[in-house]
Formats: sequence, structure tokens, C-alpha cells
Amino acid sequence: MPSSSMAKHDELRTNGTFNHHADTVSAEVFANSQFFDAHDLMQVKYEMLRAVEKNGGDVSSISAAFGFSRVSFYQIKKAFDEKGIVGLIPKKRGPKGSRKLNSSDVEFARSIANTHTKAQTLILLKDERGVEVSKRTLERQLSSKKNL
Repeated sequence: MPSSSMAKHDELRTNGTFNHHADTVSAEVFANSQFFDAHDLMQVKYEMLRAVEKNGGDVSSISAAFGFSRVSFYQIKKAFDEKGIVGLIPKKRGPKGSRKLNSSDVEFARSIANTHTKAQTLILLKDERGVEVSKRTLERQLSSKKNL
């Protein structure tokens, strides 16, 4: 693989748009093409939507040729219809916020942070609110801009 392709694939991995299932893409447009890259997930999604729009036909077989299920096609189409090309960017996976402390727990910890040590705050959180977290979790939540 040429170094420019490797650099592109590294960038795709970094920004979360690398298609780890490029081997499932059998659409003719991606066969032996220097322009079309089956590892570029956004390109694959866009070309799948375009193929259905341009050629009509069976959504199941077209989406399968692009490495997706029929259900995935409709999810991708909905995201594209609602947000445009940005809708094709995969959503970040994993937790989106604190799972251990809710906003009232963080507010409680902030209210006593000036008068208690972190160790004391952890004990009070456990005793008074029934919440057990690590010192580092508490530090992250107290410094988080989301909870200001």
C-alpha cells in the first residue's frame, strides 16, 4: 500500500471515519479505483445513498454491496436527510457523561469543596448520598466545565 494511502487511512482512523469492514464492500464503483476508497466510511455511505437515488432498485441488494444492511441504509439515509453530509459522520461511542455522579451530587461536592478535603468529600458523598467514587473521578467532575 502506498504511503499516501497509509497516511489517509491513519487520518481516517484518527477522525473515526475508517471503515473496518472495507472487505465487505463489493460495489463496482470501489473495484480497482484510485479515487474511491472502501476504507473511507463517509464515502461508502454517500455512494450507497447516491446509488439508490440514481439507480433505484432493491435497497437490500444495493446496501449489501456497500457492506450495510437494509436497516442501516435507512438509518444512514435519515441522518443524511436531517443533517446533510455531517450526518454521515459516525457518532462517538461510549459514555457521554458521568455515570457515577449526577449533577446534584457534583453540586453537593462543589458546595463543600472549600471547607473539606477530597477524602472528606468522598466520605460525605458515600454516607449522605450513597455515592461511591474514586478520588480521581471526583477531581475530574469538580474540574469539568460541563458541570459549571
